[in-house]
Amino acid sequence: MSLRLLSLSLWMAFTAGVVFSAEDLGPRIDLFKIDRIELQGLKKVEKEAVLEKIGSKPEIVLDNYLLKKDIEKIYSMKYFDTVEAYQESIAGKNVLVIKVKEKPIITKISFEGNDGLNDDDLKGQLKTKVFSILDTTSVKGDLQSLLKHYEEKGYFLASIDYTEKKINEENIELIFKIKEYDKVKVKKISFLGNKAFKDEEIKSILQTQEDSLFSFLSGSGNFKEVNFQNDIERLKYFYRMKGYLQVNVGTPEITVSEDKKWVFITMKINEGPQFSINKITFQGEVLFPESDLREKLSLKEKETYSEESLRKDIQLLTELYQDEGYAFANVIRNLNIVPGENKVDVEFSFEKGKIAYFGKFKIKGNSKSRDKVIRRELLIREGQKFNGTALRQSRENVQRLGFFEPDSIVFNTVSPKDKEDVLDVEISVKEKNTGQISLGAGYSTATGGFFQASVSQANFRGLGQNLTFSLNLARSSNTFSIDFTEPYFLDSKWSLGGGVFITNDDTSASYSEKKKGLNVRVGYPVMTFTNLYTTYKLEDTRIKSVDDPTINPALENGLASSIQTSIVHDRRDDRSDARKGIFLSYSTEYTGIGGDKKWIKNEAEARGFYPVWGDLIFRSRFYTAKLDEVSSREIPRTEKFTLGGSRNLRGYAYEAIGPKQQAKNTAGQTITFNTGGTFSLFSNLEFQHPLSREAGLKWVLFFDAGHAGKIDKVRIYTDYGFGFRWFSPIGTLRFEFGYPMTGEYKNQGSQFHFDIGQLF
Repeated sequence: MSLRLLSLSLWMAFTAGVVFSAEDLGPRIDLFKIDRIELQGLKKVEKEAVLEKIGSKPEIVLDNYLLKKDIEKIYSMKYFDTVEAYQESIAGKNVLVIKVKEKPIITKISFEGNDGLNDDDLKGQLKTKVFSILDTTSVKGDLQSLLKHYEEKGYFLASIDYTEKKINEENIELIFKIKEYDKVKVKKISFLGNKAFKDEEIKSILQTQEDSLFSFLSGSGNFKEVNFQNDIERLKYFYRMKGYLQVNVGTPEITVSEDKKWVFITMKINEGPQFSINKITFQGEVLFPESDLREKLSLKEKETYSEESLRKDIQLLTELYQDEGYAFANVIRNLNIVPGENKVDVEFSFEKGKIAYFGKFKIKGNSKSRDKVIRRELLIREGQKFNGTALRQSRENVQRLGFFEPDSIVFNTVSPKDKEDVLDVEISVKEKNTGQISLGAGYSTATGGFFQASVSQANFRGLGQNLTFSLNLARSSNTFSIDFTEPYFLDSKWSLGGGVFITNDDTSASYSEKKKGLNVRVGYPVMTFTNLYTTYKLEDTRIKSVDDPTINPALENGLASSIQTSIVHDRRDDRSDARKGIFLSYSTEYTGIGGDKKWIKNEAEARGFYPVWGDLIFRSRFYTAKLDEVSSREIPRTEKFTLGGSRNLRGYAYEAIGPKQQAKNTAGQTITFNTGGTFSLFSNLEFQHPLSREAGLKWVLFFDAGHAGKIDKVRIYTDYGFGFRWFSPIGTLRFEFGYPMTGEYKNQGSQFHFDIGQLF
């Protein structure tokens, strides 16, 4: 027997668009005591999931308000199209029957109209997945995610909708219908009201750039809403860096061309006055003499105010307190504009908090690297008084290893329960691929056609060891080498390494040579970022195919046994691709510990990496070396210096620069040979910027200068040029065009160089 409650308005259903209110239900009415609850229509949803959601239970009296609330709760689960509830009397028992109709299952997701972006890319933006129950709210959220993704890719005018295609009674296909239109390009960016800075200077700081000749490589020129909003903040910060505290950037005006291919952007700027610093004061718990604090600050009284300098000063002052153990120190800055003047008072207020100590260190995310590889880079110790500078430098040391993704290295400090003066350090990292297997073939202007293979592991066995095997086969040069380095020998501060090598080199126009040998080296840190190394090398040289009659084979052939001492100071932020920092080295090598040859060689090198703005990096390298005779023993030609080629002066051919001498070759022709010099110096200056971050492409502008010859007859040769670099899976590929600027070479046109590996 079934008793429908329609006559008493007790039958209730809940479908899309139906809303119940207290007025609809009228007064609260007790319906019946529930003996049992029965669910009908469930196929994919578990019965227990529904019963846990509702308030109705056996043995309680159901009223109209509870029934309404339960139906709404079931419907809010988003699994059902309709929900009905009614009473049935079965064998004298009052049964509450809840009948549902489940939403269909999405068995397929497809896209129509997406020519610019592929299906896999778009599916990655969806929260809705195949074999999930259709949830229109979630699908509408996916529409917004897809639109945002299209905007980021430059399809600013894209529109997206969806339809449901019925497969059967229980399954549907979800189809996203896309109208991409063409990518909208930025035709022109204009500024109104800027007096202090020219348009081009302001444009250079923006992520949004005008369409240009190389936009197809870099992705610049596309209009992206997210980038544009960030650009407004970038612009404000740029002005505040230059002292314009009251700068105001109005809402940009964006105009789309009639063909919907171009946008024109106009930004109104109210610069306001430029502010200088009136006075700097210190308040609160000041621990240091004010004169010492003023000396350390970047901001100075009477100088132009800078938001960037203020940010650095707050970090510096905070670290000063943290270095004294005050981990929770707070430095508050207050800016007070002097009435009637374009000046601002800067007040630093200090709250030192409690002295804290380092607790336990926990490392996570290092699935490959052993904990000790990270721990030995730390300048902090468990139980040590908190030190902010040491904590920051520890993080920089871990990043400098080059084993982890830079953005993944996080040092979090957490106070354990009931220990407010103790800070545990949680170190989170994400491993990156430190192993590299590369195979390459191509053409280098220095060596001709080549085949290259190498296997390297910068974190061998997860112990921070470096193992490299390389093979290079070229028309004019063949090299084989194996090298191994243990940076912490027997878990001490000593490093130990060594290698063997065989080289056949026909690159020189004067001779061909074959070298084979081995080296063993040890190192020890003598200061922070500074290591002392000693290397022993034994090398056997044999020359062949001598075309230069001035070369004496008896002098060139034989064993060279040498000892080299070098000191290296390395403060680069990343050894594999530095953005900032310096590298300094000096070495002295004595050859003549036994063997057949004698000389002394001194070398010095300096490299600097400086972020100019955003991702624009200035890179510099300075190198000099000098050879000196020992016991009047002549120095072999194979050890002397020449310049030219992809590794130093890129505007000149290989061995173009150096002392010259005319002689007849083996064919009886009079040829000018480069005899090499005993002194060399050169520099490389570069600006490097990404063309496409996703593809690993960068462009570079460079200037080179150098000399090879005698120290008392220095002649500097210069060149300039441009190039492209691809940080590919097989290594850094360099494509560079150099233009000579000196002497007889400047009218000979450009030199093209293709090479593998970083220049410095």
